[in-house]
Amino acid sequence: MNQDRSELRVGIFVTTALLIGGALIFAFGGQSSLFASKTAFETVFENVDGLRPGSPVQVAGIEAGNVERIEFGEDGRVHAYILVQDDAASFIRAGSAATIGSNGLLGDQLIDITVGQGDRLDENDVIPTSELSLLSSFLGDTGDDAEGLVRDARRAMGSLADTLDDEQVQSDVRDIVHNLNQITSMVNENDSTVRRLLTDPEMADDVQEALVSLRDTSSELNRTVRGVRRIVGEVEHGDGSAHQIIYGPELTRVLVNAAGAVGEVGTILRDIRTGDNNAHEILYGDEAGNLISNLTEMSADMRAIVADVRAGRGTIGGLLVDPSIYEDVKRLVGNLQRNEILRSLVRYSIREDAPRPQRPQPEAPDDEPTEDE
Repeated sequence: MNQDRSELRVGIFVTTALLIGGALIFAFGGQSSLFASKTAFETVFENVDGLRPGSPVQVAGIEAGNVERIEFGEDGRVHAYILVQDDAASFIRAGSAATIGSNGLLGDQLIDITVGQGDRLDENDVIPTSELSLLSSFLGDTGDDAEGLVRDARRAMGSLADTLDDEQVQSDVRDIVHNLNQITSMVNENDSTVRRLLTDPEMADDVQEALVSLRDTSSELNRTVRGVRRIVGEVEHGDGSAHQIIYGPELTRVLVNAAGAVGEVGTILRDIRTGDNNAHEILYGDEAGNLISNLTEMSADMRAIVADVRAGRGTIGGLLVDPSIYEDVKRLVGNLQRNEILRSLVRYSIREDAPRPQRPQPEAPDDEPTEDE
């Protein structure tokens, strides 16, 4: 019985110790610098927005302490006493400001202190505060921007209202709406191109193919332009014949020679027109008329001869037109080829006409006496 009571007491003691330890861990578990040295400061607010003792204190957004207590002052304002770690307290200087912020829209409240640029504040000094509501601290400068947007929207709406009050503007708006109504009615009721584009899949496919063809044509044109640019670049910066002709001295020489040739032609034409020479007489004198007359008569004679030849008149006409003469000539040539006597005579004539080799002349002896001797 006594042993059971002892075990019960031990169990109650262990359970109580575990509860106390859990409470301590829960209360101080988030405070990693619980035993660090801290500096006390004071802040004064008109409204703390739900701030309570134990709320965190941040310096430049880094948690560096907590709220010790919150009290009402004689002036009716709320005094918050805070403890800040010494390493972070060194950045609380003249120009620092304390505001009530939040870890989120629904998060716990906290005090956020900015870093100042002046002298360091002493312990228990009052840190100046900047009054911001919970929503303003969460949104930051968004409220000011939203207010500006509202003012701009109101100003724009006022201008629009003034514009719409103008009778001319109202008439123009009515005309635009009427025209749009007519256009939509035509599209819906008539078999127009726009309606077919909206409803006919074949036309839509045709339009798409046309766009594809246009894109391909544009690509080909771009490639052609790039080729022309490349050729122009090679002509401009290369060392080929085209570059030499356009940018080298060759073009100058060609132009000089062409100018000289043109000048020579001009001189010749001037001499022919004004000079006393055969060309002038032929072109401008009486000889030109005689020459043309003679050429005309010659042409008429040639036309008559050709006509007689075609008609078979004369020896040439008979040879060209009469088939009996052709047969007689053919038969005569065949008889000549078969006649041995004529063939022998022809061969003999050929041998006689052929050049004969010269016989060497005997040289005279050197010791023959001359007539003088």
